[in-house]
Amino acid sequence: MFVWERVKERSWMAKKVTKILHIEDDLSVQELVQEVLSGFNYQLYGASTGLEGLKLAQKVNPDLILMDLNLPDINGTELTAKIKSLPKLQHVVIVALTGVSEEQARELSLIAGCDGYITKPIDLTQFPKKIEAFLRGEREVVSTEKKEAIRKHFEVTLIDHLTEKVEQLQKSNQLLKKQSKQLRRYNRNLENLLQVIHSLQLSSSPEALRHQLLKELNDQFGYQRSAFLEVDHEQMVLRVTETYGYQEEVWKDIRIKYRAPYYLNMFKEHQLLAFRSLRQITDQETKKILKQLKATKFLFGILGATQQEVETQTTPDNLRQLFGELTPTLHNQEELDFEIIQEHLQEYLSSEIFYVGGYIFIDISSLKASVQPYDLKILEMLLRTAGIIYQNLRLREQLKELFIRAEKDAITDHLTNLFNYRYFSEQLVRECNRAHRHNSRFTLLMLDIDFFKSYNDTFGHQAGDLVLKRIGDLLRENTRGSDFVARYGGEEFVIICPELSKKEGKQLAEKLCHIVGSTPFPLEEKLPHKKITISIGVAGFPDDTQSPQELIRFADIALYKAKNSGRNQVQIYCPSDS
Repeated sequence: MFVWERVKERSWMAKKVTKILHIEDDLSVQELVQEVLSGFNYQLYGASTGLEGLKLAQKVNPDLILMDLNLPDINGTELTAKIKSLPKLQHVVIVALTGVSEEQARELSLIAGCDGYITKPIDLTQFPKKIEAFLRGEREVVSTEKKEAIRKHFEVTLIDHLTEKVEQLQKSNQLLKKQSKQLRRYNRNLENLLQVIHSLQLSSSPEALRHQLLKELNDQFGYQRSAFLEVDHEQMVLRVTETYGYQEEVWKDIRIKYRAPYYLNMFKEHQLLAFRSLRQITDQETKKILKQLKATKFLFGILGATQQEVETQTTPDNLRQLFGELTPTLHNQEELDFEIIQEHLQEYLSSEIFYVGGYIFIDISSLKASVQPYDLKILEMLLRTAGIIYQNLRLREQLKELFIRAEKDAITDHLTNLFNYRYFSEQLVRECNRAHRHNSRFTLLMLDIDFFKSYNDTFGHQAGDLVLKRIGDLLRENTRGSDFVARYGGEEFVIICPELSKKEGKQLAEKLCHIVGSTPFPLEEKLPHKKITISIGVAGFPDDTQSPQELIRFADIALYKAKNSGRNQVQIYCPSDS
């Protein structure tokens, strides 16, 4: 809607401002009329469509309406008839703007109710005079002999136009029904999408998510055959790790050559692509596999996260939050080197192995209905969200693995792969507390390799390390699962034996002495004593003490008693030894 107000008093109309409504879709004509009438006592209103003009006419109640007969939304004669049918506007002056060659249109407009017409192009000198004449009451008339013929023609034209409108309306209704059906399907798929995403969020591992995703593609979207292809980065092939709707042997031996740049470029703009013909496949080997699978039409998508999404998820703050969620389940948190863990993690995240989780293959060859663009949009949203969830699960697994590795490093002696001294000290305190609570007992064995320094000095540290490793293996292999074996330091080892009395502990120690003494070791025959042997001291809880520190000291006293008594033997701690 446009409004122009230009007021200039004239002698014949000094007391009243005349309101003129101009209905015209041609902007140049609007501006021309505004310019021509700007020097008169008129308030001009403008509308660019018939319906807009009808609404404005009812609002401002104009004195005169200038109307183009060829409006974009409604025929001028129909609009005139509608205006004249309104009680409020039945006496308004309506002037049609017509072309010079539109004589029949002019006559029809007069029959419809127009009071006159002005031909285009507008005569700038005559136009204001004609407006004034119409406002004074001058009218165009049609001769009586023509009036009846024109009226009949107008009625026929009106009926034809209405018929055309009805046909257009029917077509519009059919289109609306089709679009409504599509919209209902789209809304249903959106609801399915939310349900699927919720179920995927409950997945506890990447493997569980893969299985659930393929199942939901069938249950919620009707895609009966699908597969998850994972990248084997060693052999650089795609291999199937999960299928739905296929017999197991179908995909068993299938390997597709993986060219990373080609695949990444393929999904540069979209995460899901539709292949409606095998002619779209240029690689002959891949085409052969698809024929083998009888897949003539299929969807292929990437399950993963973009590098930008990965970088967002792995900011230091987000990593600290993940650390916080994982560390309560791990021991010895204060000993873990979080900077080392973070370095390993960043190295993992910077590789394609992380942000390309895999690829989804969906066979649509047997679908009755074709896959619509909005179906692809729904699936692409699903893959994008599933990819983020999937990578989060993989990230957590990698973090957990790094934490477990760091925890193991913190409590393990790297040479013998036994527990280290620090962890032994903590475990001994825990065992003392446990035995005290349950009124139970346990035995501590402390052992030392006889003449190890001589062996080490003679044959070198590498040979000595091999002996330490072998002794560690023998101790681990010949004790119970509940026994705690650790390297105390140097050539000394300790064993915590829950629920064993000192007598039973001595029997175990003697068995270990015998096993070590009968096991061959490299170069031992060159030693003065010709054999690698061990000496063991035994102390018991609570028989000897309830203090962890004293228990170590007493077992050490018993060990030195065994050494001083000739080595390759077991001695039990006695109070008189202190």
